[in-house]
Amino acid sequence: MDTPISLPADLKDKIIREANACGMSLSDFVCKSLEWAIAQNSADDPLFADTAVYRDDGLDDLASNHDDYLYGDAS
Repeated sequence: MDTPISLPADLKDKIIREANACGMSLSDFVCKSLEWAIAQNSADDPLFADTAVYRDDGLDDLASNHDDYLYGDAS
């Protein structure tokens, strides 16, 4: 199924160059690029989908000593 779209000439030229560099047709390159862009949607990212809220007073010195907590005492 063909779906015509309008592209600015400079963008079309860039897309054609990239498609050629990848050894792909213009159509395949655009389809793969759109599939990739859709897959990158942060709404589908589990990190952003986590709506749990955690309450904790935390550590008083976490900001200044975060390396020690993450990687152990280096001294």
